[in-house]
Amino acid sequence: MEDKIKEKIEELRTSLIYYIRNFYNDDIISEKERIEIDLTEIYKFGLIDFVEFIHEHPKEGLKLIEKCYQEAYFSLKNEYPKYIITIKNLPETFKKIKNKNRLLTISDIKSHTIGKLVEFEGIVVTATKIKTVLKKAKFTCSKCGNENITKYIDNPFEIFEEPRCEKCGSDDLILIENECEYMDFQEIKVQQPLDLMDDPEEPPKYITVFLENSPGIYCGRVKITGIPIKIQKNKKIPIYDIYIKGINCEVLDDEIEMELNRDDIENIEKISKLPNVVDLLSDRLIPEIKGHSVVKKAVFLQQIKGVKKGNKRADIHILLITDPGIGKTVILRRISELPGNLYGSVTTASGVGLTAAVVREKTEIGDDTWVIKPGLLVKANKGTACIDELTVNKDLQSYVLEAMESQTIHISKGGINAKLPAECAILAACNPRWGRFDLNISVAEQINIPAPLLSRFDLIFPIRDEPDRAKDKEIAEHIIDIHRAHLDKEINKEIGLEHIEIEGVKVDIEFIIKYIAYARQKNPIISEEAKKLLVNYYLNMRKGTIQVTARQLEAAIRLAEAHAKAKLKDVVDEEDAKEAINIITECLKQIAYDPDTGQFDIDKITGVSKKDRDKMMAVYEIIKKLAEKKDDGLALHEDVVELCEKEGIDEEDVERIIKKLIKNGDIDEPKPGKYRLM
Repeated sequence: MEDKIKEKIEELRTSLIYYIRNFYNDDIISEKERIEIDLTEIYKFGLIDFVEFIHEHPKEGLKLIEKCYQEAYFSLKNEYPKYIITIKNLPETFKKIKNKNRLLTISDIKSHTIGKLVEFEGIVVTATKIKTVLKKAKFTCSKCGNENITKYIDNPFEIFEEPRCEKCGSDDLILIENECEYMDFQEIKVQQPLDLMDDPEEPPKYITVFLENSPGIYCGRVKITGIPIKIQKNKKIPIYDIYIKGINCEVLDDEIEMELNRDDIENIEKISKLPNVVDLLSDRLIPEIKGHSVVKKAVFLQQIKGVKKGNKRADIHILLITDPGIGKTVILRRISELPGNLYGSVTTASGVGLTAAVVREKTEIGDDTWVIKPGLLVKANKGTACIDELTVNKDLQSYVLEAMESQTIHISKGGINAKLPAECAILAACNPRWGRFDLNISVAEQINIPAPLLSRFDLIFPIRDEPDRAKDKEIAEHIIDIHRAHLDKEINKEIGLEHIEIEGVKVDIEFIIKYIAYARQKNPIISEEAKKLLVNYYLNMRKGTIQVTARQLEAAIRLAEAHAKAKLKDVVDEEDAKEAINIITECLKQIAYDPDTGQFDIDKITGVSKKDRDKMMAVYEIIKKLAEKKDDGLALHEDVVELCEKEGIDEEDVERIIKKLIKNGDIDEPKPGKYRLM
């Protein structure tokens, strides 16, 4: 067997040196220290035999690449390099699972893969900090002085046994530190992504990766190239655990990655030409919920995202404030089923569960060390974090705020200082404090969310349960039909629960996922016409006193871009700008409309509208004047009410404002019915 391998190596050497010299010429000239050999490119070049060889014999294949790179480097620079060789992108032919029409996943890594080259995707769930391990040990014998004692350590995570001196047989050896070779090493544990599981309801599959020459990877979706190895924990029992000796770990961008064939693209482009394509797909995205078309459209556009530009976020944040029984959890769970999205409920989460934790944990190599455990917002990077019951635990809201503000999570503990990406859209939901949403009371007074967090949401939708005989009949029929459709294929087809046919195209959740993935690739630019429309909208909304802010304009831009992408456009036109304006206007009608002025007042969302603020200032000034006239500095309740009524503020408003001033710490009530300034 070894002779055959040697023959194969000699057979492949010349062509591989030629390939490296020609295709990695720039890396050699620039003396790049980390060389990533793309196996798919080698395969396309015609070196199929080499890829087959390295797939079956990865250790020998890696050594061959290293020697060939050395020779190619020497032929060009007349010296030997200092470098790290890694390999990536194993051709799909070698990753396909027979009879399953899919690529290899963590669940497929079993005994038949041990010792072969594999490549798979996973999500990092724990990661240690980078450590230095001995790769090549150089010893000198303390008895006979022999300095030519070398030991290569193939698996640094196994028990290290020092060699004996070949001359005298002594085991009293001294390590020569300055002649040893070391490498960076990291242990990570990865979970099989839900979208790659045959049955997402099954418990998730995990595997531990011993990553050599790691640059430091702590979170995200990764593609790992490595060799499955077996390690025996109990030497008395012939049972082994399977681990991965990681050769390369590439962080993926976490966006929906779909393999679209020509037919998929043709069908997507055909459907995109429908005038009502956005309404159609947004309704099909959440078919279980009847009505609420504006909310569905906003959530659909959230999945497509705006256009990322520098430090400008493309993600759209949405908050749903729903009366009980509307189906907020159904919406969140449905959206969380899309690849890259995650669901979490504040009722069962912790702060570090939302962001990231640094904890002491015993690793597979037996080391008690600090490890990073990414939380929901980090795992949902580039996707959507669906957060249910946001108002249940106020302490957790500060964790969400950091992710919404900077789209990063900073952690510093146990010698680990890392900035983890959390570029995700937030789709949050909660119930009003008193059970039902009241349009006459500010949003901040009805939900337990601080103003800084509330202001970060681009769209806030109160979804109210209002009695309407016609609508109630439709909803009741829809709910019953869904129950029937799960048991009767004919009814399922009739109501189109799982899919509908449009112009010969089957529109189901799989098609929508492909459509979103394709639409996200677009980067439309705002046209002059759309620019004028958005500018005029902004100016009109700020007539008179200051009403809306630049945040609403930014939200309108993101929505307009997402709408243009949804229609596969290269330019954001007037239609897209109008749709964005309509969605924001519909949202503001319910949460920021002041019937007294007939205008929108954004301050009403965060707690105090301009009208209320003016009344509060008036009541405060009246208390101040009355208190200054009194020797004891106390203003009487009756006098305050009397003067306020002269200013047009009724007694009910006065009572409410006084309570708010006391709560804010502007005044206090040392004696019943007597107030003083703080």
